[in-house]
Formats: sequence, structure tokens, C-alpha cells
Amino acid sequence: MANIELTSSQRAALTALVNEHDSTGEPVKGEVIAEAVDRTPGSVRNQMQHLKDLSLVEGLTGPNGGYRPTPLAYDALGREDIDDPQTMTLARNNRRVDVTVDGIRLTSVHHPEACRAHVHLQESFTEFEVGDALAVGPTPVAGLLLAGVVEAVDESNNEIVVDIAQLEAPVDGPD
Repeated sequence: MANIELTSSQRAALTALVNEHDSTGEPVKGEVIAEAVDRTPGSVRNQMQHLKDLSLVEGLTGPNGGYRPTPLAYDALGREDIDDPQTMTLARNNRRVDVTVDGIRLTSVHHPEACRAHVHLQESFTEFEVGDALAVGPTPVAGLLLAGVVEAVDESNNEIVVDIAQLEAPVDGPD
């Protein structure tokens, strides 16, 4: 992962750019980023200039222009530029949510009462709130299922922290 120190406003602008670019595949206008991060377009232009200087963003001119993240941008955010992401079900309060989960990090598995799951999403989200019931899985490779309650929401990093109530993995019987 790239060792680039970003301010919170730079990280928010870069995350908004990457999220929008991933959902459309097109260059992203500064006004769209400004709306996503609740800043003025002028402020976003300044942020984008700094991010261009760091080689995280490309600026495209013309009527269809805007900004496009570089591969280094994904690296700086700790994300992968996934061409064909695997999907898994994520449900909030027993209703399916269409998002792409690109990682789950478990903490304190040796202490089940303190175990948390950090669920990282590929795109931005607004529908999750602390206290929501959440279920994720099965994961594509391991078939892991987890359920719990949302403990924290970090929109700037596209991450949801879940207090795990149930964690299941398939058990293969003896051959």
C-alpha cells in the first residue's frame, strides 16, 4: 500500500471520486465530488490539484472531462481497482442492500465477546446507521456468514464496524 499521508478532506474527496468513478466508469465532475463531500466546487478544485500533484488523480479537459483516479489512488485508500468483483449478500434490517463488499477484517477472534468485523465496501453508502441489524455472506471463497449490530459507520473510509452476534463457517465432513 502506498505510504501517502492525506488530510481528512483530501481522503474524503479522493474517496468520493473513486466511489463515483467505480459506479459510472466515467470521469467525475468536480461539482459531483463537491456535493458528495459537502464542500464548494472551488474547494474541491484545490483538493484535486493537490491530489494531481501526488499522482493520485488525472484531470481530463473538455465537455466530457472531469477527474479520474489513478491506480495509486486505490492503493493510497487501501482499495483494489476490481474489474469483476465477486458479490455477496449484505442485508440491513433484513432487507438486501446492493453494495460490493471488498473486505472483512475480524478483530479479537480469541475473545468472542469483543470480536468486531470491519466490513469494507467498494462504494459509498448512506443507508447504514448505528444500531442497524446487519448480515453479510456467504463470502465467495470461505462461505463465511456473519451477523450482528452496526457499532460504527465510517463513511470516509467506506467501512462499517459490526459487533458480531453470530459467525458461521461451513464445516466439511470427513471424506
